[in-house]
Amino acid sequence: MSMCVTRPFKRVCWKALILTLLFASDRCCASQSDFRATAEVLRSQQQTIVKLFGAGGGSLDSYGTGTLVSGDGHVVTVWNHLISTGYLTAITADGRKFSVDVVGTSAEYDLALLKLRSEPGDSFAHIDLTKASNPDPGTPVLAFSNMFHVATGNEPVSLVHGVIAAKIPLEATQGRWTFPLKSPVWLVDAITNNSGAAGGLLTDTAGIPIGLIGREIRHSASRTWVNYAVPLTTLKPVIETLLSGKKLDSTPKDAAAKVPVISDQELTARFGLTMLPNVVERTPAWIDTVAKNSIAAKCGLQRGDLIVLVNDAVITSVTDFQQQIAAFRSGERVALTINRDQQLLPLDLQIP
Repeated sequence: MSMCVTRPFKRVCWKALILTLLFASDRCCASQSDFRATAEVLRSQQQTIVKLFGAGGGSLDSYGTGTLVSGDGHVVTVWNHLISTGYLTAITADGRKFSVDVVGTSAEYDLALLKLRSEPGDSFAHIDLTKASNPDPGTPVLAFSNMFHVATGNEPVSLVHGVIAAKIPLEATQGRWTFPLKSPVWLVDAITNNSGAAGGLLTDTAGIPIGLIGREIRHSASRTWVNYAVPLTTLKPVIETLLSGKKLDSTPKDAAAKVPVISDQELTARFGLTMLPNVVERTPAWIDTVAKNSIAAKCGLQRGDLIVLVNDAVITSVTDFQQQIAAFRSGERVALTINRDQQLLPLDLQIP
């Protein structure tokens, strides 16, 4: 027996199917709406990002990212080797190039505050720190940075979208360097912490600032790469303190009370190395003299060199260098990175 379907029933089926598809489409659009950042949001946040360029060499990048936090040209970024080596320049979203001064740093928060050397009357688009938010895990986010040196002039920086995976304390390292921040950070379900991305901006899809993108570092236990950003609500009081001209403690709060330091006399006697007199706070680690046929001379150190890295540890002062060298035993080999004539050079030093 054959079955037949009347036309009215067919019309009812088609109407039901159309309504079902429309309903499903509405639900799909609603679920994706959080990810659909408008062109205005993307454009406005691009204006707050600067491309940083400095000295690099070997495995060290000569480029990075910064985020504008004031209309006067103040920029925040991660306190890495670019900040310590000097000769730093910045390029804004419109392609203008500026020399950069370091206003202040915080080792505890791995943060540096910079200032563009702009002309009187210059004004810059910037994020509003008072609007920084603390979203819940699962919130869609956007990451703006000049990763992989893609932008060199007025080109837009790179954009990565993802979601907040968690907010937890982070135990991570970069060589001998240990991530100092003890308060929770954002873990991002996206590949955000790429080469040159440190100092970039993390926002939600409405453009509300959330965090400062961190370094390329590995988790201490699993040794996997970590994609993280430090909450701007955590950094806000630190940035405001630096903006006010106040100085912060240069060492993390949990640093040992007594850190071994090699003395000036021992440095000269054992290594044949004399540093610039340490007469002011945080005197840069400039080499004053190198004795002939000494360990320092044989490894290639010269008068006028600025020591910027001991292995992966950033050197910010003579005292910092003396503390790092004191941690090694006789016979160990240490990788030094020095700034000579605006170029970073790797040298190999054997501890006598």
